[in-house]
Amino acid sequence: MVISRIFLLILVSLSLQCSLFQGEPGRPPKIDGVPIPDNKRYLYIQNVRNNTYSAGTHTRLTQMIMEEIDRRGRFITTRDKMKAAYRLYSEIVHYQQVGDLMDLADRQLTTELFVVTRIELVEAQSGAKLLMERNEIPGRAYYSTQLGYRESEIEAQNRLLRIMALRIAEEAERSWYFSLAGKTN
Repeated sequence: MVISRIFLLILVSLSLQCSLFQGEPGRPPKIDGVPIPDNKRYLYIQNVRNNTYSAGTHTRLTQMIMEEIDRRGRFITTRDKMKAAYRLYSEIVHYQQVGDLMDLADRQLTTELFVVTRIELVEAQSGAKLLMERNEIPGRAYYSTQLGYRESEIEAQNRLLRIMALRIAEEAERSWYFSLAGKTN
């Protein structure tokens, strides 16, 4: 009886500290030990544009970028463009599928996917583009439907797009953070 009450008390105290009840992640980003205010953390993610023949990759990449940015917790994503302090624009500019290894009958055994996505982060108030280390994010994946770990083109695309979403989120966060840190110093 006493043990169950102690367990219940511990469970309640831990759940009250959970970010579910506090609304935001437990560790908001900081500059010189000072948390960045929430109004500078709102990000609007524009749907990724697609200038290639590959149908559907842009919608999956948009969803994966949103998931990755939400998972990382630096930005607070919003679908209201007017509420956002920053806007992230992306565009798939190159998609290439090349057969790397061929058999004697000229059938592809392994295939390489190569994708380039152009990104820009814009401050909503001024419309100024933030400086980025890279404004084009390349991605490459290899797959085979016959050899080794077998996977389809869609599975390889999803693996590639997850990696690209991670790189895009890192690049956007780095650009945003250093633009804020430069203004405060």
